[in-house]
Amino acid sequence: MANSRRGFLKLACASGICSCAGTGFLRAEVSPGDAGQEEDPMPRKWILALLPVLVSETDQVTAGRVLKGAAEAHYEHLKMAEKTSPFRGKLEDFLAYLRAEWGWKIEYVAGSDTIMIDEAKSTCVCPLVRQGVEGDLSILCNCSEGFAERLFSGVVGSPVRAEVVQSVLRGASSCQYRITLTRPA
Repeated sequence: MANSRRGFLKLACASGICSCAGTGFLRAEVSPGDAGQEEDPMPRKWILALLPVLVSETDQVTAGRVLKGAAEAHYEHLKMAEKTSPFRGKLEDFLAYLRAEWGWKIEYVAGSDTIMIDEAKSTCVCPLVRQGVEGDLSILCNCSEGFAERLFSGVVGSPVRAEVVQSVLRGASSCQYRITLTRPA
């Protein structure tokens, strides 16, 4: 049975079935009390059931890749490509925006390949965590890496690598990222 479940998970995740794009669980903009918009608890329960099986039935690298790929659903849901389009090719303007509007602490020397980011918040900003899902959700930090990669690669116009250096879900006081830029040859 473990093999069939493992096969199902790999197939489901590879085909995008478990990316949650169609479940609507990432409805962070809908706040409690919005008329006629009560949250359906099923998608959250589905994710709560999926995460431990994903972690226990796959190796850490595979589980991380699956969650990193799932960032696509959240990125698209928030229409981030549209929101970041004014910053395409303007990395320093984007970093100034993140400092001013998101409150991030950012270390970057113009022309270097590394950006260090501290979200400067003592809570996790993931919509699953904000919706009160409990348990060890540290695997979700891989999703944050995927989100950051999409975010910054769209701004700089080339692939980047994002790494969660520390996170609230892993016991740190804030979430910090290392963004490594790749420059076209």
